[in-house]
Amino acid sequence: MSRNLKFYLLLVFLISAFASFSQKTIKEVVQDGISKAKLGNFGEAIKTFDLAISMDSTEIEGYYNRGIVRVQMKDYAAAEMDFSKVISLHPTYPEPYYNRGLAKDYQKRYMDAIVDYTKAINLKADFADAYVDRGLAKSDLLDYPEAAMDFTRALQYRPDHAMTYYNRGLAYFSMNDYPSSIADFDQAIKLDSSSADYYSSRGAAKAAAGKFSEAILDFDRAIQLHPLDVSNFLNKGLAFLYLKEYEAAQKEYSTVIEMDPASTDGYVNRGVARQYLGDQPGACEDWKKAVEYGSLKAQAYLDKYCAR
Repeated sequence: MSRNLKFYLLLVFLISAFASFSQKTIKEVVQDGISKAKLGNFGEAIKTFDLAISMDSTEIEGYYNRGIVRVQMKDYAAAEMDFSKVISLHPTYPEPYYNRGLAKDYQKRYMDAIVDYTKAINLKADFADAYVDRGLAKSDLLDYPEAAMDFTRALQYRPDHAMTYYNRGLAYFSMNDYPSSIADFDQAIKLDSSSADYYSSRGAAKAAAGKFSEAILDFDRAIQLHPLDVSNFLNKGLAFLYLKEYEAAQKEYSTVIEMDPASTDGYVNRGVARQYLGDQPGACEDWKKAVEYGSLKAQAYLDKYCAR
């Protein structure tokens, strides 16, 4: 699944008609830390948030923003602790649960992350990103039907979000529901025609549905958008193999090998194309090369067609 993790900024308004000088100073210190973080000075930002916390250990802004910076530094366990502290101080804010869920997600603790996403949703029913990331966590657990339901809920609150259609399309694809998958990829492309992944995935779904000619058109568009992604050439070559267009398939796999000289799939499948074209020596040479890179499939082809 495609994960676009993002953190929600918590807007904290200190409600006091007589804000003390120290509160104003804390706000200024926190803002200074945020400015340093935006410049990528994460270490200095952490020190600044530490200072804010030392000034008032009950003020959540220091913990919250330190947690966000710690995630950017990939210190997920420490970030989780910061968000937990925020939750202990203000348990009714949905965003800290969501962000703690993301920190757990990064640690591949998907079940724990789902618990936090659910809590965020319970506190904020229209929290579209929480539905999306809960769906992604469920996808990581291979629970594709539940994941699709979460993406559907997210679309109820944010109906024009291309990535959510894309993620639901991937869930449907994993359930072998290719018509639904293609429909979602269609919608994602309608909303954002600049993503190579959307075309590539729709091409894969069309190929899985037996629509190989249409799949090739999608792989071509994906290649135009991302010409260095070798997977699109591999998939296009496979579609040509299914269409029994062996010359075209051979050409695609030659391109794959030029791009990635260690591609076992490139050598194996070019060998298949050459076998169908009657080029037995060329096929055997390709399979021998694939075996050098550890391909068991190529070894099986060698044993069957090249042992004589």
